[in-house]
Amino acid sequence: MLGVIGGSGFYTLKGRIRESAVSTPYGNVIVEKAGIDGKEAVFIARHGKDHGLPPHKVNYRANVHAFKALGVDAVLGIYATGVISAYKPGDLILVDDFIGLWTPATFFDDFKGGIKHVDFSQPYEKELQDTLTVIAKEKGITLKEGGIIATTIGPRFESKAEIRALKMMGANLVSMTHAYEATLIGELEVPYVAVAVGTNYACGITKKKLSTEEVIGHMAKATGKLQILVDGLVEELY
Repeated sequence: MLGVIGGSGFYTLKGRIRESAVSTPYGNVIVEKAGIDGKEAVFIARHGKDHGLPPHKVNYRANVHAFKALGVDAVLGIYATGVISAYKPGDLILVDDFIGLWTPATFFDDFKGGIKHVDFSQPYEKELQDTLTVIAKEKGITLKEGGIIATTIGPRFESKAEIRALKMMGANLVSMTHAYEATLIGELEVPYVAVAVGTNYACGITKKKLSTEEVIGHMAKATGKLQILVDGLVEELY
């Protein structure tokens, strides 16, 4: 069963929806089970349906653990991202790597069961990436490659100096949520693929002020394409 997690502007899946609460050691999580062409997918709105949770308050461990508890065997993460280089607002981008040095998230709060240092040389499942790329081509959706997301704490937008530093580190996109989920999903060893939506130029890349409205607007425009990718992934995997 596919698990999908989305945020700013992407709050639900289409199809027959059943909502329920999943109990985890880290708290309860509201999930949607969506019927897609006779098959089922599970969706979590990371910020809540009303976007009531800022990025530093999202219960990432509970969300990811809920996927595992429900038997999810593949996860598609969808992210609103600021564009640092290589892309433009409105682009859909396959994520290839991430920088999350300032975003502590782990299921390993102690090493009583043994030392745990998980390898992250391949954060995303290559077969899932290839499958999503094929689906996008078949559906006429441009899915650009090579996304490297740096994750900051938020909820404020980054400063110009911060964006310059992230660019020098190799990031071409910036998010406030990605590295938390990538880390936790990797620790649980669930196959994972991520798609970023360029929702705005990052601070200093453009002279205009950044706004939440612009972010939500570009995510709303991308919703139809994202749903097509979700549907295609469910069809191909299950």
